[in-house]
Amino acid sequence: MSWTTWIEEVENARSQFARLIGTREEHIAVGSSVSQLVSSVASALMASSTPGKRVISSVVEFPGVAHAWLAMQKHGWSVDILPADERGLVTAETFAAAIDPETVLVSMPHVCYGHGARIDPEPVVEQAHRNEALVFVDGYQSLGTIPIDVHESKVDFLAAGSLKYLLGTAGIAFLYVNPQIRERLEPTVTGWFGRSAPFAFQPEVLDYAESAARFDLGTPPLISAYAARAGMELILNTGVARIYEQIQRLSRHAYELAPRLGLRIWGPERAEAKGATTAIDAGSTERAHALEDALRSRGVIVSARGSVVRLAPHGFIAVEELEQALHFVAELSHV
Repeated sequence: MSWTTWIEEVENARSQFARLIGTREEHIAVGSSVSQLVSSVASALMASSTPGKRVISSVVEFPGVAHAWLAMQKHGWSVDILPADERGLVTAETFAAAIDPETVLVSMPHVCYGHGARIDPEPVVEQAHRNEALVFVDGYQSLGTIPIDVHESKVDFLAAGSLKYLLGTAGIAFLYVNPQIRERLEPTVTGWFGRSAPFAFQPEVLDYAESAARFDLGTPPLISAYAARAGMELILNTGVARIYEQIQRLSRHAYELAPRLGLRIWGPERAEAKGATTAIDAGSTERAHALEDALRSRGVIVSARGSVVRLAPHGFIAVEELEQALHFVAELSHV
């Protein structure tokens, strides 16, 4: 047992995440999941604004994020879930057009979990800030494969966990909070590590940390922090820009090869319009899950979501490996 060593590792992970998105560690909160961190943001919004205000989300939002916003409805807030078009997409323009003066926050994924479509935050941020609204970006499906600088993008919140392309494990997540709005947000979903001096042990004092650590909760995810820090070091040492170039090569190849194999890609029509994920239409939810199991027996790990299977290569995947996986998908799909 060594609290000093443990907390140092959590702070190392916080610092690495900050480097990854172009900011400083005092702008980063650490939690156990994005769902938990989003709930903390929702509680801070409800504490700082009057009921009746509006949050905008969408059907391409990951459920754990959307549910935190929907829970605000019980407290008098309006939450609008934007629909998708015929290809399952919700565009940046759709988000921007939905914003009005009653909007307090717009929540959007950087890359959609279901089919990998990429959404540019810039036009959403521009329109939101024009209406004095905030923008929350879920970067879980993009960080580690797409470069992003939170100060250049001017987003107000950005959250991600280390499980996906950050090469970590479940049980830890991070939240960027824009320092220009931080002081007016006091989450009621909170814990002893959200205080200015957690080890002062003052149950009668509810003071908020001056940094984004005000969104931290209880004892941090200590073991997961070790894996998160190590994974992000690998990403940073390799370089996100280099990884992005390889992801683009893989995506273009998948879009060329899939139709020749009789496979239909769901979601974006162009490889350049998506993140690392390529979603293959399996025809039904039942067939997608059967295909996931069959591919796993061949040593290819995919993830079924609805009626699609998601191939999600990282920068270390070779073109030949992606080709083999797509040939397996085609062979097993036609059985």
